[in-house]
Amino acid sequence: MAEKIARGGGKSNVPDELRALVMLPGVTGYEGAVRDFLRAEAAKLAKVRVDRMGNLFAQVGDGNPRVGLVAHMDEVGLIVTNIDENGTLKFRKMGGIDDRTLVGRVVRIHTKDSVVNGVLGLKALHLTIDRDEGAKTTAWERLCIDVGARSRREAERMGIRMLDPVTIDKGFEIINGGYVCSHGLDNRIGCWAALQALRGLAKSRPKGTFYVVWTVQEEIGLRGAVVVSRTLPLDYVIAVDTYTTTDAPGYDKFYAPVMLGKGPVLRMVDTRALASPEMRRIIENAAKRARIPLQIGVTGGSTDGAALQEAGVSSAPIGIPMRYTHSPTEMVHIRDVLNLPKLLEASLREISRE
Repeated sequence: MAEKIARGGGKSNVPDELRALVMLPGVTGYEGAVRDFLRAEAAKLAKVRVDRMGNLFAQVGDGNPRVGLVAHMDEVGLIVTNIDENGTLKFRKMGGIDDRTLVGRVVRIHTKDSVVNGVLGLKALHLTIDRDEGAKTTAWERLCIDVGARSRREAERMGIRMLDPVTIDKGFEIINGGYVCSHGLDNRIGCWAALQALRGLAKSRPKGTFYVVWTVQEEIGLRGAVVVSRTLPLDYVIAVDTYTTTDAPGYDKFYAPVMLGKGPVLRMVDTRALASPEMRRIIENAAKRARIPLQIGVTGGSTDGAALQEAGVSSAPIGIPMRYTHSPTEMVHIRDVLNLPKLLEASLREISRE
């Protein structure tokens, strides 16, 4: 079923399941709620297991080729590192968060038994002495989380403890009918698309062994994927993730000019990986056969595919075009969202024909 009316933007055909995945908390290292959701659905379709790192595996079929589809479950966020005597919380960032996006945000502290609301406040301009202070970005180390507690003891009575994960508030807004905006779209869209592809594979059973793997700790160095690369022998792998576009005002067109609404992206080059020509041919053929629009991307950053490629696997990432990545207002086009799982399944079928 689809969500008919969403806040702020009129009608939309955003799948309810995708929205549910996005809204789950899953800060790097604390992916349990996301994994539980995906495991429950994947177990209806395939053999599933979880390794000691926390990666979730679903297997369909047998024989060769051995093909992986990988999507990371974690989102960038924060963890509590100290409770001050005045009741405010100190924290550290988990993953690449631009300090400019933190100030003034509502956050959720996920304690053992509940969720506590807080805010990342800052000194009001009314109280600043240095006139230039308001024009400067406040470093995250100088910020604190205000949960309305007046003492350390009161904060602890609220259930807050050191190392509790903290998520940025998720609005999940629909803009102009066709765009979705929220924190956590990276990479819950990929998780959802991989689940959709698994459903297709479970029905059609193409030749080969297919592993859909949802990984942990991608945002702090592809750590889950590194473990997968050492324990799961594969011939081919597709990593599904996001791709930061340059179609918003003020962006340098140094990178390939990928746009929202023009189709998923074959991420050929990034900071750590170069997609194999073999995989490019396979994915382009799949897109053509399935009549799915496909863009070609050159960008920065990296994906889980890099860790697996370094183990000798033929690899290429496929991304969902996204504006404002790693911010509270990540934005995608619903047309790309719906085309993404179609392209993944088509590409996996194309591999089975090799």
